[in-house]
Amino acid sequence: MTGKPETSDLPQPRPTTARVLSVDEIAEDTRIYRLDTGAELPHRAGQYALLHAEGFEPREFSIASPPEVGYLEFHVKSTGRGLSAHIFEHWVAGSEVTVQAPYGDHYWRPSSRPLLALAGGVGIAPLKAIIEAHFAYAKHSPAHLYWGVRDATHLYLDKFFKGIGDRYPEFHYVPLLAEKTAGSAFRTGYIAPALEADFTTLAGFNIYIAGPRPMIEATLPALLARGAEKDNLFSDAFGP
Repeated sequence: MTGKPETSDLPQPRPTTARVLSVDEIAEDTRIYRLDTGAELPHRAGQYALLHAEGFEPREFSIASPPEVGYLEFHVKSTGRGLSAHIFEHWVAGSEVTVQAPYGDHYWRPSSRPLLALAGGVGIAPLKAIIEAHFAYAKHSPAHLYWGVRDATHLYLDKFFKGIGDRYPEFHYVPLLAEKTAGSAFRTGYIAPALEADFTTLAGFNIYIAGPRPMIEATLPALLARGAEKDNLFSDAFGP
């Protein structure tokens, strides 16, 4: 995790019983779960929670919804084993589950500075909340999102982000495919080279990056080489 921490206190994490409101199968291996905690569970856009299930170690999942919507949204990608497989098999609308939150210092800082959000795969989840918080606070401040995925089938929020672009001309959305899809108009490549091609400087940006650790390790040098300021750079890596 990078970025200068704030001195203000965050709410203490606590286990809470929640009810599954809805389950959306948005890709072959990914589902969106929305949970109702029945009471306010304070958190900041971009933080994460621990999801619990009997017989499994709690696991970290980013909260994809901004705090004000009244529910917690999680994007769960199944590995075919462990807690994610259990969630896929047993969590349905109406299920009672346990969630513990909030955690993490990768959260949106209120600011009118331009925002740059960089996501790898389901790292899009916390950045979705951060982008929504950004435009709720600073409607006319530019925001750029680069979302790298394996192929077009994993751009499960493509319409959502295009809709944000329709509402806010200051939003620039760039999906990137690692694998070229026949007949696809999407850009192909990786985030670091795309940034090097698109920006001469990243000075003045608040930068949030979330995704697999190798993606973040490959991208950070490109950010610093373009003048990104360490105190305004926040990262959330997952995986080994």
